[in-house]
Amino acid sequence: MNLSAEQLDSFWQRTREELTREPMAVLLEPVAEPLPYKKYRLTLRSLDGVKVRGWLTLPVQGESPPAPWPVIISTPGYGGTQQGVMLSECQRGYAILQLFPRGQGDSTELWTIDGPDKLTWRLEQPEGAYYQGAYADVMRAIDFVVTRPDIDPDRVALVGTSQGGGFSLAVAALDTRVRTVVAHVPFLCDFRVAARTPNSLVKILLDQAGCNDEAALATLDYFDPLQLATHLLVPVLMSAGGRDEICPATTIQSVHDRLPGVKLLKFYPDLAHTSSLNFYQATWPWLDQHLRSVSPTDRVH
Repeated sequence: MNLSAEQLDSFWQRTREELTREPMAVLLEPVAEPLPYKKYRLTLRSLDGVKVRGWLTLPVQGESPPAPWPVIISTPGYGGTQQGVMLSECQRGYAILQLFPRGQGDSTELWTIDGPDKLTWRLEQPEGAYYQGAYADVMRAIDFVVTRPDIDPDRVALVGTSQGGGFSLAVAALDTRVRTVVAHVPFLCDFRVAARTPNSLVKILLDQAGCNDEAALATLDYFDPLQLATHLLVPVLMSAGGRDEICPATTIQSVHDRLPGVKLLKFYPDLAHTSSLNFYQATWPWLDQHLRSVSPTDRVH
């Protein structure tokens, strides 16, 4: 199957319309911890009525009323529990929302899949596949942050590692409220190449489920940052590792090559699928340049 732009756009338009019909049902609970910043536990209602959890932190600026903060929304890696950005990083002058999409991390007590694996769950068609709901969960997090008077709706970033990086790329292509993206060794990229690459996580999961075939890949096309890349117009910082077999550099490179806007891919020849201090250090100047210092009139629509 060759997925057309019309099919892709129509699917995500329907998904957004369905999400809009769901009330957010926000529950924001202050956390009583001895911290030098404000911390809240967040619960939101998302697509199909599924509830998801997250943590929101805000800086404390006691000397004067703060201007609305730029916000970083982050999602975990495939294990589901990792924090993409430490909550304490809010003290750099950002609001931080660590969201756990459905069936991951703190959200597992609210909803779980009825199967062994997220990626291969219900791949018969894109409607109802795991990542339709999970991407919608991130869009719902954006719905939430742009309603807050202490957060600047024109300065939203998506930042993540591995699966979180894939989320960031895909959702930023789908939601024009995102201002910039940072994706470290992103997963979910170029499914069709990954499905043929030995030791890649995509191939391992599809092989284990016995569905490394055209039908499954045709569904996964709808969630692939490679297919969505031409819609991703905001600045994107990415990384890839030369020794990364889990998320092969070739799959990340192909997404990077299709991005039409400002972009930078940092390649680390000796990096396996793990964190990188150099990339982490590069993240903050990138965000300062493309998010914190940007005025609303400079936003790309």
